[in-house]
Amino acid sequence: MSTTYKVLESDTDFLMAALTQSKVSVWYREEPDPEGHLMDDGGIVEGYTPDSIKIAGPHFVRERFEFRAYIK
Repeated sequence: MSTTYKVLESDTDFLMAALTQSKVSVWYREEPDPEGHLMDDGGIVEGYTPDSIKIAGPHFVRERFEFRAYIK
């Protein structure tokens, strides 16, 4: 079964994910690794700044992680 997701990058992406209450997961990905490693199952976006994203409590550094919103 294939899972469809959108990688969130802009403030608009994070705003839309927060407003629609989309589940967002946090991934660590190095350049040669096409899949990445799941760091946190995540949850709902609670806030964002230019430097970090708050998802279900913890804050994650935007530069360091990839954020994926699942599409139904």
